[in-house]
Amino acid sequence: MNRFRTEILEVSGSKDYMDMWVAFRGREGELVDLVKLLNQRLFDLTPNQSFAADIISEDPGVYGAVKSNGRALLYDQTDSAAGNGVPDQDFEAAYDSYDSMAADDFVVPATGWSIETVNTVGTTGTSPAPSVDISINADNAGVPGAPMPGCDYPGLIPTADVGGSLTLTLAPVCDLTVAGTYWVVIQVNQDFAVNGQHFWSNRTVQSGNSSVWQNPVDGFATGCTTWTDPITCGIGGGASPDLLFSLEGVVLPVELMSFDVE
Repeated sequence: MNRFRTEILEVSGSKDYMDMWVAFRGREGELVDLVKLLNQRLFDLTPNQSFAADIISEDPGVYGAVKSNGRALLYDQTDSAAGNGVPDQDFEAAYDSYDSMAADDFVVPATGWSIETVNTVGTTGTSPAPSVDISINADNAGVPGAPMPGCDYPGLIPTADVGGSLTLTLAPVCDLTVAGTYWVVIQVNQDFAVNGQHFWSNRTVQSGNSSVWQNPVDGFATGCTTWTDPITCGIGGGASPDLLFSLEGVVLPVELMSFDVE
């Protein structure tokens, strides 16, 4: 017998009959499945109820597909690749003047998100990168502000680095419980003499604010020593406003009720 903890994530319809998304979680709280109950009366849901014909398994379309590892695709802007990229690297001491970082924004809905993985598309000389500094930051008038509490990950070792495209698993997860604009800020730590140069690939389409880039010592002679959009800086081809990345995790539920299913 498998026992699951269930949480109602979203409800729509009349006060008597409604459709609802229900999350089934395992013993450790991991997301096992998302199902939709159709035309269900809320007061009909009783402890230990067995569901049958009312349950259909499907993706929560507003958030994206549920992956086999139980994580949802929360956000995705990996389309419209521009075929170029911006430097986002912490070099060895000999090239410190070229140290630079990049960031792009996303919007969290009212439900809130628990971000477990950040995926980026990029290019590099020789992979894998030894580590990456990544943080999820608040918005500060259209540029990154301070990292959110618990969402700063210096020296994170990539879960995967395929030719500069990174899979970054956040531990602990980054919980964003308030709706609004946030930023993914990334700097790849690798020596030019060993791994060459890393670039975060850019995107021809802009979603939300333009991405931003900075090179504090101005080794690239762009004048962009603080957060500035890449088109103004003339880097990454100087024509593309955004960067390629996606976010995976869990939609934080508004827990209306909990019950056991056997």
